[in-house]
Amino acid sequence: MKVVLAFDKFKGSATARQLNEAAQQCLCGLDGVEVTTVAVADGGDGTTEVLASNRQGQWVTMPTIGPLLQREPVNARYFMCDDGTALIEVAAASGLALLPQDERDVMRTTTLGTGMLMRDAMERGSRHIVLGLGGSATCDAGMGIMSALGAEFLDRQGHHLYPSGESLERIEHIETLGIPQTVRDCRFTILIDVDTFLCGERGTARLFAPQKGASPEQVEQLEHGLAHVADIVGQEIACKQGCGAAGGIPALMMYLLNCELLPGAPYVFACNGMREALDGADLVITGEGKLDRQTMMGKGPGSVITMAREKNVPVAAVCGVVESDFDWQQAGLFKAVAVSEGLSAAEAMDNDRTLMNVSRAVAELVDDFAAFADGEKNLGAL
Repeated sequence: MKVVLAFDKFKGSATARQLNEAAQQCLCGLDGVEVTTVAVADGGDGTTEVLASNRQGQWVTMPTIGPLLQREPVNARYFMCDDGTALIEVAAASGLALLPQDERDVMRTTTLGTGMLMRDAMERGSRHIVLGLGGSATCDAGMGIMSALGAEFLDRQGHHLYPSGESLERIEHIETLGIPQTVRDCRFTILIDVDTFLCGERGTARLFAPQKGASPEQVEQLEHGLAHVADIVGQEIACKQGCGAAGGIPALMMYLLNCELLPGAPYVFACNGMREALDGADLVITGEGKLDRQTMMGKGPGSVITMAREKNVPVAAVCGVVESDFDWQQAGLFKAVAVSEGLSAAEAMDNDRTLMNVSRAVAELVDDFAAFADGEKNLGAL
């Protein structure tokens, strides 16, 4: 029996590689079981690490501005490939995980620090940046990134605007003369982890701003600001599915730069051999920290489920939590196991405990599936 382990990260607890390795180890030595591992990412946290594992190059670490300007700088890293491609993720400098719960302020958070990472990569010679979106603390439509890359955002009086969500509705003019030629010559591949829109009921403000600290009134203010950005960039960009990813970062980037917007999971799968790994598979086990209604909107495990179903391979999931709004049977899962239910927050985030619980769940899943497959085989022989 060929089992494919295809875990995404459990955010803040374990990486995709750690989860795959722990699960693989618990299956080693089982008679008749062949195990293949494929690390999963979708453009969010951990994407750079997964992509870098298949590339030659080196990690670059530098101090940069975090999501909130008034806090201490953060040390963020990106991967510079030998071919000049820079692999960067928004979560490294502008991620929600960098802020304590009581400091989440989506009206003031900015992607400025991510833009500084990108500028550093270009100063080191990169002319192709792969930018993974997801896990952001922001809703600035890419205003911070573009400010770091030389654009100036001015209000009606010609005053410079601080690049954050609360400034979006006040943008009157974008000055682009300060964008250097090195930036204009660069190609940007933007990897989205959700297929949400810039505005509307399925827009980034209404879907994601509350978890980033927005009150209902602030959600409406952000929605108004994003609608104003939509007027600036035009409907062709604003109505593009995925433009709302990471607080609308693609909007201003696509308007001002040479950008390609791609679903993150398929891009990663094309690099790490996911489709080939599924050939001849009998069972796929995937998972992430939480399965919820966003899982099938472009997230890594959702993309694994979709690809496996296309190949008629049964899929099971091991995750931290299964939200009540996620119908795992309708999604096409053989089984879904939640390993963090009943645990305290500290216990659920403990790396060793997570890896142990996931390993145990994977072993039980494989046993259950083997028994089920044997039963099916015996029935077929009757």
